[in-house]
Amino acid sequence: MNWKNSLAIASGFFTIVFLSIAFALLESQIYPESTELFGRTDLNIHEWYLLLLKLSANLFSCFLGGLVIAFISKNIQNIIWGCAFITLIIIWLWYSTKSPTLFWILSIIGIFPNMYLGHRLGGKN
Repeated sequence: MNWKNSLAIASGFFTIVFLSIAFALLESQIYPESTELFGRTDLNIHEWYLLLLKLSANLFSCFLGGLVIAFISKNIQNIIWGCAFITLIIIWLWYSTKSPTLFWILSIIGIFPNMYLGHRLGGKN
């Protein structure tokens, strides 16, 4: 693996992490109750909408991470590595909080398609 591929993977990974944190902080400023959603099993409909908003922000971060990877290197293997690293983090977060399971499953399922789409759109000349 050359330095350009390593830079692309690291840049995409840190883009996803940074944007996910930034979106979570923004959401907690707008909806303070969103910080207490994880670990609970009894969520009302408003709280499910907050989880959907959080999921959308995380998947949008993955899309932008795929764009960043494509701008640095067109190698498709780079998004596979980026997906693997992000999936490991999501599994760790899922293990840490347990609930809501549906949120974590959808997060894991959505990582690759969003990063791939971002990579494909960023790879166009």
